[in-house]
Amino acid sequence: MKLSLSLPRLLATAALFVSISSCSENLDSSGVCSVLCPPIGGDVQNITLDAVVLDTTVQSLSGLGTEPGLLLAARGDTLDTRVVMRFDSLPVRFVPTGDTSQLIKSVDSAYIQLRIDTLSIKATEPVTIEAYDVDTTANDTSSAAILALFRPDRFISSQTFARAELTDTLKYYISNSALLAKIQDTLPLRIGLRATGPGSSQVRIISTEGGSGPLIYFRATSDTTTKPLVVVPFSRTPAGESIAAGHLTDYTVVAKAPAAAPPGLLAVGGLPARRVYLRFDIPSSIIDSATVVRATLLLNQLPNTALDPTDTVEILPQVVLAGKVVTDPTKAAQIIASVSVDTLKLKPGDTGLTNIELARAFTLWRTQKPDTLPRAIVLRSLSEGNSPLEIRFSSSEDVVALRPRLRISYTSRVPLGLP
Repeated sequence: MKLSLSLPRLLATAALFVSISSCSENLDSSGVCSVLCPPIGGDVQNITLDAVVLDTTVQSLSGLGTEPGLLLAARGDTLDTRVVMRFDSLPVRFVPTGDTSQLIKSVDSAYIQLRIDTLSIKATEPVTIEAYDVDTTANDTSSAAILALFRPDRFISSQTFARAELTDTLKYYISNSALLAKIQDTLPLRIGLRATGPGSSQVRIISTEGGSGPLIYFRATSDTTTKPLVVVPFSRTPAGESIAAGHLTDYTVVAKAPAAAPPGLLAVGGLPARRVYLRFDIPSSIIDSATVVRATLLLNQLPNTALDPTDTVEILPQVVLAGKVVTDPTKAAQIIASVSVDTLKLKPGDTGLTNIELARAFTLWRTQKPDTLPRAIVLRSLSEGNSPLEIRFSSSEDVVALRPRLRISYTSRVPLGLP
């Protein structure tokens, strides 16, 4: 779909409003920005509007493998996620100490170095990580095809870790013979990791996008004085799509995830990742002819106890920059910019009124007509794609008292020019 021709101007405007909006949310600006934000005259009026004309849950289209982390989890019938790492370019020669280049005819001490987000670990009992050969000619984005390869005839190796051994840098040893066979046959090595064990477990592995992806180390001889070879993740497919192939060097495959929110609710987070899109109809007299002191989106949070109800999820409100020509909310929800420097910290199991500040969005909307830039925002999780946790809210389909509302504090007297 062709995007609005005004998008470049909207992006420039978004950059501008971030720099000037810090004063707009400060009720007492007399000692901070008396020049940039002259005193507001007149009484501050408060109004609560049923301004939401469209609210819906949409999928995040960031793409498979774009997350900064790889979620490896085995949490019974609630959550099962696997990790895939592609090493499509393996070395076939090495240089022994004090010698010349030779073909690799043996592999010794092969292991994958994994960087772990230790704060993400959920395990009290030993965790066994199994490795499988998941190389296939099936569609690169087919999770079903990959999951079908976690079977006995594709098994490579396994290693068990006590909870205390799950540190920030993990050595996961793999079969020397399996790696050698791939090297000698000049085939890609694509490894799928699966967690098992007597108890529930979950760990987040830093991905290539996160800045410290998995690495394979091995020696091509038993001579310990020979420097180990290092193999970095690399994907040759999809052919002719370098960006997509880059993302697929490592990624998470979801075998089972908690049930999605029922229809009619708004949901942020979860697996696969979801966002909330809200579009408003706000009187032009408030946006064009008033100074908005504060604008608060009022949402009714609903409890979600499916998984880790007391954990914290950080939610970020963002303003939609997609022009009116982008009519699909899912596509519009991907073209966004920050509207707040603060994140909202919520727990999935909580319930009740939630306030989300949106005054900065009004600074942008004041510079654009609604037929150019719809008044819309997106709520997304900062751990999008990395966490199965989902925050739920009542939608405009709920009873009147629980529907989303917009509370605005404004003054009708707008100062013009500098004093």
